[in-house]
Amino acid sequence: MEYKKRASRAAVICYGFGDLASQFVWTFVGSYLTVFYTDVVGLAPVVVSVIMMGARIWDAVNDPMMGAIAERTRSKFGRFRPYIAFGCPILAIMGVLTFTNPFGGSSKAGIIWAAVTYIVAGMIYTLTNIPYGALAGVMTEDADQRNQINTSRNIGMNLGMVIVNACSATLLLKFSGAGAEVADGHGYMMTAVIYGCISIPLFLMVFFTAKENVQPVSGVQKFSFKDTINNLIKNKYLMIVTLIMTLQMTAFMGRIAVTAYYVIYCLGSFTMIALIMTIPSIGGIIGSLFVPAAAKRFGKRNVLMGSMIVQGIGLLVIYFAPFDNMKTVLAGCWIFGLFNVGFPMTLSMVADSVDYMELKTGIRTDGTAYATYGLATKIGNAIGGAVGVLLLGFFGYVANAQQTAQAMRGINIVVNLIPAIIFFLAAAACLLWKMSDKDADHIRGQLREKAKQEEINHEK
Repeated sequence: MEYKKRASRAAVICYGFGDLASQFVWTFVGSYLTVFYTDVVGLAPVVVSVIMMGARIWDAVNDPMMGAIAERTRSKFGRFRPYIAFGCPILAIMGVLTFTNPFGGSSKAGIIWAAVTYIVAGMIYTLTNIPYGALAGVMTEDADQRNQINTSRNIGMNLGMVIVNACSATLLLKFSGAGAEVADGHGYMMTAVIYGCISIPLFLMVFFTAKENVQPVSGVQKFSFKDTINNLIKNKYLMIVTLIMTLQMTAFMGRIAVTAYYVIYCLGSFTMIALIMTIPSIGGIIGSLFVPAAAKRFGKRNVLMGSMIVQGIGLLVIYFAPFDNMKTVLAGCWIFGLFNVGFPMTLSMVADSVDYMELKTGIRTDGTAYATYGLATKIGNAIGGAVGVLLLGFFGYVANAQQTAQAMRGINIVVNLIPAIIFFLAAAACLLWKMSDKDADHIRGQLREKAKQEEINHEK
């Protein structure tokens, strides 16, 4: 049997702590920042939209650059691990600063502060999470173990969402003062402080347990932003999975960014945010336990495609449910959550695309390839927060007021119907992926042979 470099059991388990840590910062930002901007700071929806979309335009440049820098890094800790260790404290700090409003109201200074803190927070998220994502592809050569590693990440992601979504509403009201029915600025800031403090040791557990076992066959490439972009664009499988991820993240993360509006104004309770946003995450943890076996039997692409189709169906159940029919709403949440298992598959498909391009060109682009995942995550958040808030305004949403029937219908469309349609589009995009899991294994075998030949030539 051919020897494959593998990660330790501890590394596989602890890898999920990285996404668990990310959720304490980024899910809280994604779930509550738009509400904080509109209902606490007092920013107009159009201002929020401009800030979030402007940040994503910058990310289109920033994320590939960070990926290229990371994959060219050489240190005693490896290419990717150092950024996890040194980036996580700064990410925690920036998570807190996004929920501060030192200039008060919607003044020009307040708008600038919101824009700068949000953009910088996104950059530090990139600094930490692109190397973290790329690490999964270099911890092992074994395809099944890659699925296990990314499943560990998916469990960590969903567990983080469970904790953040279950605890945030309570923490927000607790720190907002006795008798508070809605959160104030102090509540948001203190909750962010707590989550930031929790995230740091979780990231460090990944740093201390993971090992970079897969190294590029060729040497260090000189940095060229133009060449970096060309390598991404020419990798047809990376472009396909990037399209899938962008649609997937827009449907999932974008929905998270506006779900609070649905719970507060359609279902009529701020405290129900915890229940409605926690159920899908619990379902995702349960569903993730079956992913490695399902992927081995049916293939990554088919598991991904099927999961997104059923998620879309779950959202349609919620959309058509009357606002006072909680049983149907909760049933839709469970359907949506139990099949929230596609993320390990897209991450493993990114790794397959990296292997494909290395065999084709001799250049391994783990960092820049995984930058597409981080970028897709932030695009999803931005579209939900920016376009979603604009659409809410179009339907007549007014902050801190009783909403009209038209506004509530609009909120339901933005939160449930549109994401369902996007999930179906993402599932259709999976049909573009023609590389079977057997093909991917064959590519990795060729890379191992090539690496052995390189070693033999070097010894000569």
